Amino acid sequence: MKKIVLMLVFALMATLSVAAQDKKAEGPKPDAKPAAALPTVDEILDKYVKACGGKEAIQKLTSRTAKGTFEIESMGISGGFQSFAKAPNKTATVIEIPGFGTVQQIFDGTKAWDSNPQTGLRELAGEELAAQKRDADFYQTINMKSHYSKMTVKSKEKVGTAEAYLVEAVPNEGSAEKLYFDTTTGLLIRTDSERDSPQGKMAIEAYMSDYKMVDGVNIPHTLKQVTPMFSMTIKMEEIKHNATVEDAKFNKPAN
Repeated sequence: MKKIVLMLVFALMATLSVAAQDKKAEGPKPDAKPAAALPTVDEILDKYVKACGGKEAIQKLTSRTAKGTFEIESMGISGGFQSFAKAPNKTATVIEIPGFGTVQQIFDGTKAWDSNPQTGLRELAGEELAAQKRDADFYQTINMKSHYSKMTVKSKEKVGTAEAYLVEAVPNEGSAEKLYFDTTTGLLIRTDSERDSPQGKMAIEAYMSDYKMVDGVNIPHTLKQVTPMFSMTIKMEEIKHNATVEDAKFNKPAN
């Protein structure tokens, strides 16, 4: 569900105009404890897939629809949204902002568009398009390694009260991302990325919580996204799988 966070933030942005030198080895002090070895990337990703319900359960799903609300408390902005996803890689998000209008972000499997009353219709290209393709993969959970040319387990970090393994992931196109997997549950609980937007490069922190099983798959129902401009909280109210989603949902917006 990270893709919903990213789609919402870019749509809303349009509306709101280690390196170290080797040292000579020294013997450990008598009371020093060896650091616990970090798991491998494959071990972390395997645990993540299992925590999400397992490969078989994930592959049984072919579409997803979601309804919910978003709120930017500091700006007094809130509204509703709907999202549609269809395997293998079609997505559409429709956001209703009271007093402003309808915002749409759509990827039809090849092309991507952003449409809003302020800037009109815009076709995405370059790194923006590459990011949309990556986020639109319906089976991204089990295909993660195919989207990154390099993944490295860097350290163990704190995310709120949880401990998480930090994996640095370099996409096939675009800036490196940081993925945080809960050491206990195995679930993805935070991502840090830098994405292109109409306003230029933008740093985004996305937090996923309140995971719940829906049709055998574990899905976060609360998402928080933090940018230098604002923080936004998203609440999922309804998620459905394998309902018929017409291809017309992914057509180029009219305006």
